[in-house]
Amino acid sequence: MNNLRTNLIPTDVDQALRISEMFAKSDLVPDNYKNKPANIFLAVSAGASLGLAPFQAMQNIAVINGKPSIFGDALLAMVRNDKRCLSVKESIEGEGANMKATCVVSRLAPNGETEVISSSFSMGNAQKAGLLNRKPWQQYPDRMLQMRARGFALRDAFADVIGGLITSEEAQDYPVPKGAVQDQESTSKFDKDARSIDAIVGELTPPEEPKKELEWVLNIPGKKPLHVKNKNDFVLEYKYFMDLIDRSKMWDFQTKQKKYAELKTNNMEMLEQLREADFGLIEEIEMDEGRLFDAEDATNT
Repeated sequence: MNNLRTNLIPTDVDQALRISEMFAKSDLVPDNYKNKPANIFLAVSAGASLGLAPFQAMQNIAVINGKPSIFGDALLAMVRNDKRCLSVKESIEGEGANMKATCVVSRLAPNGETEVISSSFSMGNAQKAGLLNRKPWQQYPDRMLQMRARGFALRDAFADVIGGLITSEEAQDYPVPKGAVQDQESTSKFDKDARSIDAIVGELTPPEEPKKELEWVLNIPGKKPLHVKNKNDFVLEYKYFMDLIDRSKMWDFQTKQKKYAELKTNNMEMLEQLREADFGLIEEIEMDEGRLFDAEDATNT
C-alpha cells in the first residue's frame, strides 16, 4: 500500500495530467471534481506542493471561483502537524453586530524564541467587505468569522507550510468572474478526445530556444582577438600562450605571473564558457596554471 501511495504522487506535469484525466471519470471523487480534469489537475498540483497525495488533495482542496483553496479544518490540521507549531488558540467574543473572532498562533522561531501571531475578524469587517448579504454569513456568522480569523493568522504564521493557499470559506466570498458560469456549463462534460495530453503539455511547456552556436575567441593582450573553430582549438591556443609566457627569458617569475593574470583576465568569459561546455578541459588549463605560475609549485619544479 505504501508503494501504491508513493506511485500516485505525480512527479511531473505529464503524470499530473494523466492522474487528473483518470480521476475525472471516477465515481469515487467528490462531486465538484467529476468530469472536471482541469480542476483536478489544479488541485493535484497544489496538493503536490504541500506533500498531499492526489486523493488527499481532492478531499481537502477546492477550486472555487477559479482559485485553489483548502478547507479551514484541513488547513489547521496541516499547521498543527508541523513541529514548529506550539499552539493555535481560537475564540469568539461579543454578540450580533459586535461579534469578533480571534486566532492566536504560537510558533517556534529559528533562534529558539516563541513567535506569537494574532489575527481578528469582526462583523464590522465583514460589513465593510460586503459579506453580510451572503447566505453562509447570514446562517453561520460565528463560523465564517472563525474561518476568516484562522485563515489570516495561519497564512501569516505558516506561509511556508500552506504555500499561499486561502481557506475555501474565504474563496467562496470572492466575486465570480463574469462569464465563469457560462464557461463551466459549456465545458462541464468530459470529452477525452477534445484535447490530447501532448497538446496540454505543449501549452504548459515553454518552447525550447534554438541552440546557439558557441563562439570561441582568444583575447591576447595587445593583439587582435584570435577566432578559433571550437573549444579544443581554444584550449590549444590558450596553452600555447601560457607556454610562451613561461619560456620567456626576458621576465622574472613575478612578471610572468602578472602577464598570465592579464591573459586570464582578458579571457575570463571564454574560460567560464569552457567550464560549462567541458569541465575536463578547464581542469587541464588549471593544472598547467598551477604548475607554471603557482609560486610553490614553480619552486618545487
